[in-house]
Amino acid sequence: MKILFSDNSLRDLLNFRGDVIHSYAAEGHEVTLVAPQTCKYEPEMSNIRHIPVAMERSGMNPLRELRYLWSLYKIYRKERPDYIFHYTIKPNIYGSIVARLLGIPSTAMIAGLGYVFNKGGVGSAVARRLYRFAMRFPEHVLVLNAYNRDVVVEKRIATPRQVILLPGGEGINLEHFN
Repeated sequence: MKILFSDNSLRDLLNFRGDVIHSYAAEGHEVTLVAPQTCKYEPEMSNIRHIPVAMERSGMNPLRELRYLWSLYKIYRKERPDYIFHYTIKPNIYGSIVARLLGIPSTAMIAGLGYVFNKGGVGSAVARRLYRFAMRFPEHVLVLNAYNRDVVVEKRIATPRQVILLPGGEGINLEHFN
C-alpha cells in the first residue's frame, strides 16, 4: 500500500508519529510524508519520502489558504496514495476535502480542540464551519479523550459513527517520552 501522512510540521510528524510511520515502512508499505520542512530529515528507509509543502500554521490569509489547498491537491493527485492520515487543523480541513475530491479514503486526527473551539471571533467561527464541512469526508475522526469526543459530536463536527476514541492515546513511545 501507499500511505500518506499530512501534518503542519515535519518535526512534529516524525517526533510524535515516527514509530507508526516506521512500522508501516517496515511492513513494506510506501510511506509519503507531506509537511512543511521544519527540520532536517534523512529517511532511514528507502520506502519513506518527504514532500515539503508551504503553509502557514496559524495564518488565515484566504489566498495563502487556497494556495495550500491547491498544493495538497496537486500532491495527492500525483501521489495517488491508497490511504491518508491527516493531523492538525489545516491538514484535517484542507486535506480531507482534497482526499474526498480525489476519492482517496482518509482519517483525521483531532489531538486537541485548541483555539478554534475555545475562542470567539470571526476567525474561530470560520474555522469551526470549515471543520464541520470537512469532517464529513474522512472515514474516521480520531480523538484522544471523552471530552473531545463529546464536543466533536455535540457540535456536529463529526458523526458518532465516524469518531473513534483512543483512550490510551495514539501510541506515543513512552520510552522516548518518559
